[in-house]
Amino acid sequence: MKVGLIGLGNIGGGCAANLAASALDFYVYDLNRAAAERVLAQGATWSDSCADIAAICDVLFLSLPGPEQIEVVMRGKNGVLAGPADQLVVVDLSTSSLMVARAMYEAAAEKGVSYIDCPVSGGIWGAQSGDLVLMPSGDQSAFDKALPAMQVIGKEDTAYLGESGTGTLVKLINNQIFMAGAQVFQEGYVLATKAGMDIKQLVQMLRGSSAGLYIPLASMVTKRQWEDSTYDLTLAEKDVRLALDTASDLGVDMPMTLANHETLKRAIELGQGDKFFLATLVALEEAAGVTAPVIDVDS
Repeated sequence: MKVGLIGLGNIGGGCAANLAASALDFYVYDLNRAAAERVLAQGATWSDSCADIAAICDVLFLSLPGPEQIEVVMRGKNGVLAGPADQLVVVDLSTSSLMVARAMYEAAAEKGVSYIDCPVSGGIWGAQSGDLVLMPSGDQSAFDKALPAMQVIGKEDTAYLGESGTGTLVKLINNQIFMAGAQVFQEGYVLATKAGMDIKQLVQMLRGSSAGLYIPLASMVTKRQWEDSTYDLTLAEKDVRLALDTASDLGVDMPMTLANHETLKRAIELGQGDKFFLATLVALEEAAGVTAPVIDVDS
């Protein structure tokens, strides 16, 4: 099987390393060739464009920042759909909107190409270890064809989720819950600081109470561990915005997610965009007129 990957960023780079180390015939393309040097040294083959790699491969992974890049890679000049690519299965690992995922599915089908929207969870660590949670949806037959390659980068028990867009919805819902839950703890942390509470005692009590389900990242927040980012706040804002765009398209109100998005945007305005997404705390502190203490709640 000839397998390709376009996009060698945080997730794509880890996936590429695992694919290059496998027995698959592996091809890569990125706007920045230097990003591919590691996997080229492992035996991967360089392609000169999206169209070229699509013409060669049986299965082609995409790992891109968002919908705009997906559009260009799929439908742009020298894009995946610009040349002959019959019987190709595109497995898009990017986080997109429901409408874009379905539009790509239809555009690909017109060219005889199968498009699987397959966003992921597990971050850089999951990509590096080949243990990502994959959320694939599209045609069952295309999923079956791509599954052996998908199992190289993701969990062995990766399952087909259903019609096009299902995987994207799962990812967007996962992210909105995760982001909002993390922010709720931050709000409580700021409130407790303003009231003069003992933060370590607060966290100990919360962990033993019903709120314990919602504070797995408490220690990272109170220690302000967001300088070394594996998930930038700008990416978090983009993912939550896509969830809101999808909700708007479907006529669904999501007031908590909307409030979370406003805080994400404010944190970016305050210069935290390249920090780990938990730096939303800075925006909450500004609004409250207080700076929360740096404390190791696990000591």
